[in-house]
Amino acid sequence: MVYGIIILIITGGMSFAIISHYGAKYKYFDAGLMKKVYFMHVFLTIVYYLYALFNNSDSHFYYEKILIDFRGPTWMDFYGTSTTFIEWLGYPFVRFLGFSYEAIMILYSFFGFLGFIYFYLFFKENVKFKHKLFGFDLLTLILLLPNLHFWSASLGKGSVIFLGIGLFFFGLKRPTERWVEILISSLLIYHIRPHIMFVILASALIGFTFSNKGISTATRVAMIMVGLVSFAFIYQDVLSMVGIEEGEEISQGLDLTHRATELTKATSGVDITNYSLPFQLFTFLFRPLFVDAPGMLGLIVSFENVFYLIVAIRIFTPKGIRFLIQGNFLVKTAFFSFLTVSIALAQIAGNLGIAIRQKSQVMPLFLFVILVYMDQGKMKEYLQRKRRKQQMKKLADQLETTA
Repeated sequence: MVYGIIILIITGGMSFAIISHYGAKYKYFDAGLMKKVYFMHVFLTIVYYLYALFNNSDSHFYYEKILIDFRGPTWMDFYGTSTTFIEWLGYPFVRFLGFSYEAIMILYSFFGFLGFIYFYLFFKENVKFKHKLFGFDLLTLILLLPNLHFWSASLGKGSVIFLGIGLFFFGLKRPTERWVEILISSLLIYHIRPHIMFVILASALIGFTFSNKGISTATRVAMIMVGLVSFAFIYQDVLSMVGIEEGEEISQGLDLTHRATELTKATSGVDITNYSLPFQLFTFLFRPLFVDAPGMLGLIVSFENVFYLIVAIRIFTPKGIRFLIQGNFLVKTAFFSFLTVSIALAQIAGNLGIAIRQKSQVMPLFLFVILVYMDQGKMKEYLQRKRRKQQMKKLADQLETTA
């Protein structure tokens, strides 16, 4: 416990230093807001720790496997993708620096908080206006959503992939300047969930190819070829992550109902194998909704899901659909990434507890798309007001000249 408090103080100092750095570098960066987000994150880190003391948590298994050399006597025995990468990443801290369970939990929580910083930077670079919901700033509400903090505040995949996705999209805004950020984030996402890295890569290629005018057919074909070559390198990992053995992909395709059936055996399971795809997707994104909430955590998440529904309704209009079709590179990349990952996960998220955890990885991308859509509407209003003022000024000058 004492070791955990020491690491909390160290990572807290690092967090405030990073906040100060970006506050000085970017005028739009609200350091005060991010300090509030930090304290919210620490609070939910403590909540998760208490939750893990009385419930089964993967964080215990990760830590214990490192302690007992579960995968072998050396650090590199733990190297791999998915679960093994989380253990490999934590190995030097546990075995070389002697981190306690509490200390390693705090460290991974720090990784999750860094994800919030980079998502915030990504949002602020692309959203120019403030948007209100029930009188509150919408971006502030998004940054304080408890489910996002809860599942990115512990030793596990959630904190690291949240950092990876946030850092990736932050880098994507200026890829030539931030190629290091893109490289690091791509490695993180790939090692945790290769299939999600493939989806984001494919979405970025689609977004770039079909959102930028003046690109020749040869360039578009070349971009697609780059995507195919990249996919070839992670092909086996993608198949294994969705439970398909190589050679069975043609006969089995993307039939994930066997995974969904297995997940419904949990106490928070919901049998979705007979649901239509749209209802599976709705279940993944917006349930539980009070009546089907699995426990106290589910009730809390239900409030958050109502928030998601209220915000999402704004884009499900003819204007919203046109915006998705005509959106820029970042909008298309974020939306395709969100939609494709959600559809894939929705087919196996028969367990609402797992759905609650997994959707926190991609919901910020959907919220980003909605905010940019709302921003576009405000920009049009702003330009119209500006034109009216110019017209009124011009008319006033003409009247004054005539007089």
